[in-house]
Amino acid sequence: MKREKSVPSGYTLWELLLVLFLMGVLLTLVTPHFGSAAQQVRVRVNLANVRKIEGAVQLYRIDVGTYPASLLDLVHTPQGVSGWRGPYLEEVPVNPFNSAEDYQINALGQVR
Repeated sequence: MKREKSVPSGYTLWELLLVLFLMGVLLTLVTPHFGSAAQQVRVRVNLANVRKIEGAVQLYRIDVGTYPASLLDLVHTPQGVSGWRGPYLEEVPVNPFNSAEDYQINALGQVR
């Protein structure tokens, strides 16, 4: 009876290195796309925040007759203001590009 030679199972070092190299190449090609997607999300969130704030500012102006002095006037009742029917915002939106930098309202009720 003839015995078959046992063949070791598994992968060689070269096969493993080739797979790791190909995975590295794929990750290098795909990673920039994820970064640009995150930037697009920040831009869209920022635009939504600006529209939300400007809408709340216009509602404030309709009720009070003037533009708010700050964003906090849209969330909490300001001192000495009559006609306030807020809150116009549940909370002050956070700037997606720089959380330490707050949105500002100019004299025309626009966000800058």
